Amino acid sequence: MELDYFLIKERIKQLETTFIKDGWLTIYESSEDDLIYCCLVHNSKIDEYKTDTDWVITPYYEGKPAVFGDGTYKTYSEDGYEPFIFIKHFNFNNGGEKYVDISEEFVLYFKLYERAESKQNRKYFFIDELGDLDEVINVEPNRIRIKLKYLKEYIAIRQLHFAVCFEFMRVGNIDISENKIEFIDKDFKGENYIYNHLIRPLDGKFQSWILGKKIISFDPSKSKSYHFDYENQVYESFITGYDEEGNEVYQDCSKTNEKYFVVTYFKKDVLNKYYNEPQKYEVDGWYVKSNFFSLKIDNNNEDYVAVFLIELGYLPYKEQLHWKHYNIQPQKGISHAYYQTMIEGNWVDHPETPDLFFKHKFEQFNKKWESKFGWRLYKALAKEDEHLFKALHIPTSNNVKSFCEQILSIIKITIDRLNEAELAKQITLEENDKGITKLEKFLAVHQMKIPDMIIFLRHLWNLRSGLLAHSFSNSNDNCKKAIKYFGIRDDSYVEVAKDIFTKSIFTLNTLENKLLTDENVETK
Repeated sequence: MELDYFLIKERIKQLETTFIKDGWLTIYESSEDDLIYCCLVHNSKIDEYKTDTDWVITPYYEGKPAVFGDGTYKTYSEDGYEPFIFIKHFNFNNGGEKYVDISEEFVLYFKLYERAESKQNRKYFFIDELGDLDEVINVEPNRIRIKLKYLKEYIAIRQLHFAVCFEFMRVGNIDISENKIEFIDKDFKGENYIYNHLIRPLDGKFQSWILGKKIISFDPSKSKSYHFDYENQVYESFITGYDEEGNEVYQDCSKTNEKYFVVTYFKKDVLNKYYNEPQKYEVDGWYVKSNFFSLKIDNNNEDYVAVFLIELGYLPYKEQLHWKHYNIQPQKGISHAYYQTMIEGNWVDHPETPDLFFKHKFEQFNKKWESKFGWRLYKALAKEDEHLFKALHIPTSNNVKSFCEQILSIIKITIDRLNEAELAKQITLEENDKGITKLEKFLAVHQMKIPDMIIFLRHLWNLRSGLLAHSFSNSNDNCKKAIKYFGIRDDSYVEVAKDIFTKSIFTLNTLENKLLTDENVETK
């Protein structure tokens, strides 16, 4: 047996760090030679508890609950002490099971969410204001760890002390004389720990045994500060104007009367986070929404996003920091649409930017077409593609990847989803007729020719090969013609996207004006 192992030096070193590593505290560990355990100690008992190595609460005897001889029922059998973990061992016919439970009061305080592979392997998570999961407890068959910051808040609020109890045993053959090992039975004591180290002969071998506990005391200054304390809400500061020296003026986003109509501005890039996760967020001309927050915004400006300062104060602080990163100097003000809707209370017919207006127009057009013809010109997206419509927007920078993704989405929503089966019922089909040709023939049946619109749709479709590759360098001839038609360059992706959205709106308006007015529609 190695000397350091016999003398339990590694464990003594861990004791100096209170078994804490990377912000995690080990509160239970069980092996053949070692045991780490824990309990809670009331403030009235802590001085007495520090005087000896007795744990008071021990495994399998956690003392919850207890009925005494006089019929008295107590939640905890030992006054002034509470178990924090409960080792449970069940024997039943054809089997048995052992696992460790955590204090339900701790779990309920933080409203922890449990994910379990089994009772022996499970995790507990705190769900923050944005719905993000933060792991708090990790349960393994022979070890349990807890994130220290949560434990410290819990004991501070309850004004309790947390005891990490430990027992380490080494028994084996070792040369006592050569290693100059002395037999001892000695207590080691400090401000927040006490343990006994015993070294002695035992049944022809030698025993090294450490038994003790270390105390994590609560911080009195934090006994009235907790994770859901809205009185301690933090408010970030944003640019709201300039001072007399021309320096930017910052104001925090707390709600006060003088800030009611103060506006601050952001790059459009601030919305990319939300567009990129349509399963979590929804963006329109007036709001960014999720299951966890709703922020009023003016998204009707092509070059920036405007927000009333105090609206940002309703965001979780982590989300305020996201917006802070994209804060810019004062711009031209809020849009006419936003002013009418949010200030005057007169709901406008539609948002103003091409992308938002296209989405609004597309839904209205499809409903109107169906009411006239009995079927939708554009079929609904498949369930797995519904996010494409929610996330549809003009790219915020000349990024080829973003451009390709958004224009591919327009193609999938419109040309890909043309209701070819219904269009084919009213035209004479020829071999290889596809969606745009079917639409063109359908219009011809209704005595309409719209060559500019058809040219636009064909060029949009022909961009597809370059879009799929996120590169136009090896495009085929049709794609090259489309690139020239749209004027695509490395520095024009945003402007081209705006043009495509605008022409897509013109397409819907043209079809509506030509086919969906009473005098032009021939219903079946």
